[in-house]
Amino acid sequence: MVSDLAVVSDAAVVSDAAVVGEAAVVGEAAVVGEAAVVSDGKGGAGGEGVAGGGVVVDGGAVTDTGVVAVAPLFGDDFEDGDAVGWSTVGGQWSVGGDTVGGDTTKAYRQRSGSALASARSGDPNWTDYTVSTEVRPTALGNSRSSIGLLARVQSTTSHYYLNLRGNSQLELGKLVSGRATVLASAPVTAAIGGWQTLRLALRGDRLVGQLGSATVTATDGQFGQGRIGLSTSYATGWFDNVLVEPSAPDIQPPTVPGRPQVLSVVPGAVTITWPASTDDVGVTQYYVYQGDQFYSQYLARVVPDNAPLTLQLSPTAAQTHFSVTARDAAGNTSGFSARTSVRQPPSFPRSGDNTVAPSPPGAPVVTAVTPNGYLVAWEPATDDIGVVEYHVYHVFAVDEIRVEAKVSTNTAVIAPRGGYETIYVVAYDASWNASSSPTVQLLPPPTPPAAR
Repeated sequence: MVSDLAVVSDAAVVSDAAVVGEAAVVGEAAVVGEAAVVSDGKGGAGGEGVAGGGVVVDGGAVTDTGVVAVAPLFGDDFEDGDAVGWSTVGGQWSVGGDTVGGDTTKAYRQRSGSALASARSGDPNWTDYTVSTEVRPTALGNSRSSIGLLARVQSTTSHYYLNLRGNSQLELGKLVSGRATVLASAPVTAAIGGWQTLRLALRGDRLVGQLGSATVTATDGQFGQGRIGLSTSYATGWFDNVLVEPSAPDIQPPTVPGRPQVLSVVPGAVTITWPASTDDVGVTQYYVYQGDQFYSQYLARVVPDNAPLTLQLSPTAAQTHFSVTARDAAGNTSGFSARTSVRQPPSFPRSGDNTVAPSPPGAPVVTAVTPNGYLVAWEPATDDIGVVEYHVYHVFAVDEIRVEAKVSTNTAVIAPRGGYETIYVVAYDASWNASSSPTVQLLPPPTPPAAR
């Protein structure tokens, strides 16, 4: 029998005692243990655990508990003073001492402001991995300038890239035979003189780039494997603590999406959106749920993003509520968002900008019994521009509420359901201003006295 300490969970996560600093963790499910990666003074991977000089690493490391941690595929902190294993094109590349805030460390420098300078290393057969590096731009002057990472490098003119640009954009894209295509971008702070960590994760056709709290994601299958690299264009700067880690099974669910927001309501339909969820690899789908009673909820739509979505409303629903969950490519699903509710709208388009509500209708009274139910009537509401429609709400079975009638006059027929039932009436004017009558019990009309 294998003891508990020898069992590796699906996430390949080691104990808390073996987890290193944040800069050494790549947002994947696998966390590198302290025997595999040791944090240096800037929070990057370096020291004994990662091979210097651009050396490809094999095998794993064992933590104090006996659990095997995932070893990095490659690491270079340049503390050995050379760039063995790196090949360069363009620019002026060298390893030297860099002093920031009194801390002197060796790093890889590109000191020419020429276009398309790159340094490449690693294994051309790498497929799914996460590559990260710390960068310190020293000149990043305009929208043409950039400093960043390369991944799945086929050649100097074909690869994926993650760049910090001079126009304060984090840009994820690809270069195909020298032609650039931007896949995603996000605003960031292009700080000159300070160290920042760039990270690019590739799993199948999913690409996720990060710089601080900024994240860019894309789906693209142009390149399936390749080496890693560092690059500048019309910029100069330093690179340090280059780390390549293998992708681990994705078991991290996305964050819970934000509460749905109502963009518009029209007769019979509502349009919603919601604050997006985030995920360590990327959200691929949202599941939108809808219900028209407090406890009911059913799957209404599956959509790829949080773009405005129009959903139909049941014509008898007193209120309709919506909530959302997020799912990633591995099938991990977030919890449900908070609910948003929409009241049954009138059956006519809203018009005008009047803000004065009608007076409350009178309490509904059962006046007769018909073959289809009870005939109810109420004192009409009054309004400065006129009442257009009445809704008769029927409450039964403890929590069941339905709009049983939408009428233009002050009478309606309501079919009794049995048990304790109540009804009330809502009056609407042309601008959808509303007022409500008192709620009364739905009872048959009094039995007239027997004739003598």
